[in-house]
Amino acid sequence: MTWARLKNFIFRNWKEKLLALVLAFLFWYMIKAQAARSNMPYGYGADRVPRATRL
Repeated sequence: MTWARLKNFIFRNWKEKLLALVLAFLFWYMIKAQAARSNMPYGYGADRVPRATRL
């Protein structure tokens, strides 16, 4: 691969490539932030499981 072809590959559609990189980083950051939460905020723990009652 020549330098001209490599340069053309890198600089062609650079705006779309930059946007894709920014979006990928934002998705990675959102997933990382969600995984770092220690507790589940919507009450999916053991206290949420309904208990059987006798009538």
